[in-house]
Amino acid sequence: MSAFTTRAGPTNPQELQAEMDGRGIGLESSEELYRYSHRNVDVEAMNFSSVDRMRAFIEKVIEDFEPDWVLVSDDKRRILLECAVDTVPERSILILQTVFHMPFGPYARDQDDRQASLMARARGIISISRFLQTYLKEHGNLDASLVYLPVYGPGPFPVRDNYSQGAITMINPCVEKGLDIFLALAAEFPELDFAAVPTWGAGEDVIRQLQAVPNVAVRPAVDDIDEIFGDTRILLAPSLWPETFGNVIIEAMLRGIPVIASDSGGIPEAKLGIDYMIPVHLAEWRDGRYVSPGQNIRPWVKAVEALVKDAENYRRNSRESRKAAIGFERKTRVEFFEKYLEAGATGSH
Repeated sequence: MSAFTTRAGPTNPQELQAEMDGRGIGLESSEELYRYSHRNVDVEAMNFSSVDRMRAFIEKVIEDFEPDWVLVSDDKRRILLECAVDTVPERSILILQTVFHMPFGPYARDQDDRQASLMARARGIISISRFLQTYLKEHGNLDASLVYLPVYGPGPFPVRDNYSQGAITMINPCVEKGLDIFLALAAEFPELDFAAVPTWGAGEDVIRQLQAVPNVAVRPAVDDIDEIFGDTRILLAPSLWPETFGNVIIEAMLRGIPVIASDSGGIPEAKLGIDYMIPVHLAEWRDGRYVSPGQNIRPWVKAVEALVKDAENYRRNSRESRKAAIGFERKTRVEFFEKYLEAGATGSH
């Protein structure tokens, strides 16, 4: 196993305890429940082996706490969704962030009429992108409000001027995120530095492929994205599946880092009209895994060349990216989420 973690977080109680201890967060745990408080937020995380016990626990929490709103993510297990709409449908709000978790339409991994009917019973539905908002209406006949979530931090966002330094960076390298394009570009430009930051999508085989390329540095994931962006010349986002949005694109652009991205899903929305966006053939689901159907690498090569060989073009793109991203970030303030709730979680924005 690589020294670089390839998973999204701890996978057993011992790893979880070590992680929380390292962050200075007190953790109370039992066989079925984890409790902790962080930044004035109380968290209870369930680890029930029985679905019935999990459902009973959630329903009791809702009954005892009497929340103004119950916010439900698009978890495929749908237990929280079931409990919320069965208990307080008039106070249940779905926050949908992943098109593959939808129970209908061409990108659904599983068609599920029951999940769709549960979603229709919620008081309100939030979509994090116009792409997903349109998908919900076209394929599920569900009206959703577009609310960009406040996920970028308070700023200020440091301006990076990395034209002559830093790496061409890809975060979460894996087949569905465009690993083949990243590796092909590293081969095309052996004189340039590339960096890969494995997260949930990178298994041991991906790590081995990355480590076999001389000009690719494999870097560990970190909490502070500026640790990555401080040494990033260009961000690559060559995703081969329909991204619901593309928050990492906005994060890079806020710092004036040029982004070369695919045109899949909601990525055009995240690119804010700024160059460079390149068409791709979407990954295909075969025999229980995603495979790349093959890509035309030449437009990617030309985009890299346009940025690394022309300082004026690089800095123009940097300025335009930052200006557009700052304008977008103003639409993601927490006040917009609060206004949605104050309005009764109704309407389509």
